[in-house]
Amino acid sequence: MSQRKTADHERLFGWLDDPVDARGIRFRLDDGSWQRLTYRELARRTLGAGAALADAGVRPGDVVPLVVPGGEDFVTQFFGLLAIGAVPSVLPLPLALRAGEGYQAQLKAITARIHPRHVVADPRYHDVVGENVARIGGGTEVLAPQYADRPEEAPRAWGDLAVLQFTSGSRGSPRGLRISIANMAANLRMIQGWIDPVGHGAVTWLPLYHDMGLVGGLLGALTLQVEHALMRPEQFVRDTPGWLTEYGRTPYTSMCMPNFGFERVLATVRPEHLEGLDFSALTGVISGAERIDPAVIARFAALLAPHGFRARALMPAYGLAEGTLAVTGVPKARAPRLARVRGLERRLGEKLDVAEVVELTTEPVDEPWNWQVSCGPPLGDTRVEILDEDGVAQPEGVLGEIFVQGPAVAEGYVDAAPEDREKLHDGKLRTGDAGFLLDGELYVVGRLGDSVKINGQSVFVEDIELELVASGLVSRRWATVVAGVVRGEPKVLLVTERPLGERQEEALSVMASFTGGARHAEVLCVKRGSIPLTSSRKPRRRSLWLAYLAGELKERTNS
Repeated sequence: MSQRKTADHERLFGWLDDPVDARGIRFRLDDGSWQRLTYRELARRTLGAGAALADAGVRPGDVVPLVVPGGEDFVTQFFGLLAIGAVPSVLPLPLALRAGEGYQAQLKAITARIHPRHVVADPRYHDVVGENVARIGGGTEVLAPQYADRPEEAPRAWGDLAVLQFTSGSRGSPRGLRISIANMAANLRMIQGWIDPVGHGAVTWLPLYHDMGLVGGLLGALTLQVEHALMRPEQFVRDTPGWLTEYGRTPYTSMCMPNFGFERVLATVRPEHLEGLDFSALTGVISGAERIDPAVIARFAALLAPHGFRARALMPAYGLAEGTLAVTGVPKARAPRLARVRGLERRLGEKLDVAEVVELTTEPVDEPWNWQVSCGPPLGDTRVEILDEDGVAQPEGVLGEIFVQGPAVAEGYVDAAPEDREKLHDGKLRTGDAGFLLDGELYVVGRLGDSVKINGQSVFVEDIELELVASGLVSRRWATVVAGVVRGEPKVLLVTERPLGERQEEALSVMASFTGGARHAEVLCVKRGSIPLTSSRKPRRRSLWLAYLAGELKERTNS
């Protein structure tokens, strides 16, 4: 393990050596108030955490899972581990997966891969964490966040890994990614050069066990020591208008969230909530992590426009955990582009019929399923190509698998199988996502694993889901679409936890417009809680489809 501090280490840890007093991070407390710590105070607390962790027996190179809510303890324990050369691995909280059997199974699966000597857990989660790590054996000790009163004596060591990042598991069991210090520093350089935060960062609520929350929501701002604010996801859900008010009263420049966040704002924020607020300081509103709905972000821009917000502040992006986070992004101060693709034909390796390319404005977007959102050009030194099914690079306008190469691509998976190494190796990544390039910008169509071939064409479930939602037939909160092959026949299945009633035939008609006929489409109404979710609240489509094949999805009998 290297002990030499490099420029990459300086980018990640420089704030610990030269913290500032003028700026800091505000943490939302349970009672709704805020606690602010300057970077100097945070650095002292972080080094105290490192000293306490070393006293507890944590050593350089140890992988230490963190089960800690977003807040001061998270920042200090995460960087306290890094400061002594250990490797943090941020795990979901029991709250994220309802603390039931699903959470316990995930916790056991993850810790069985790591076999940690120590876990740092918030006291409220001590019992559930302790019980489950005990079942894998090995005598793992569960530590509460603690601090030594002699931070100047904290041991310092510089490791090679920044984090062991687990994927959300939307396509199967979570897998651990080795994100090196070099990977993290490269991605932070890309993000910071792209967004260019000055003075103020964001009010972030994203879960910190997710790459978008950890890297985009926290590390990008913290390592630059800009004024920043941190909420927990449940606080955002309970008080979305209050979260948005922070932006209207303080000149935070950045915002970062998936489509769900924009939908939550539109569902809960009313014009009267915005009276007297000013959003003109917002210059970078990043949307990513899941399919971007152009109608939703256009409505979001229209809601805030009377209060100084400009649509050109919207910056759709593409990223994934295997890329550390960001891969592409719409340039700052340029309106996002939408490409209208004629027809529903989606053949990998064939040119799409792009009818027009327009700029997104605050005007309503009709038929959003016909429009693809540009996620911008590659960031920094990243290279993006589109490959056909034989792995051959394709020209612009051709649909294929998104391939990424660059310094931010993760080192690899923990316990990598041969197929894992084929997908991810030497800074090269076959993402498993489908998309196309146009004028140097990336348009993401959907997951290759979330599609099925019908009459030689790839039908993407996200396209169907988008139209069903836009038509008002379903909500993503209680319905999802999956696809696969049943007894040799391709099938698209809408699973809903709420009966569609008289509108079921309308939903089937929408699905049939994609599948070429009703025989490939089915609607299944199931009891509440039947749709499995990842820690980041995405549907586990693969698990849902396998449950359907196994006959484990029971049709709801009550209306």
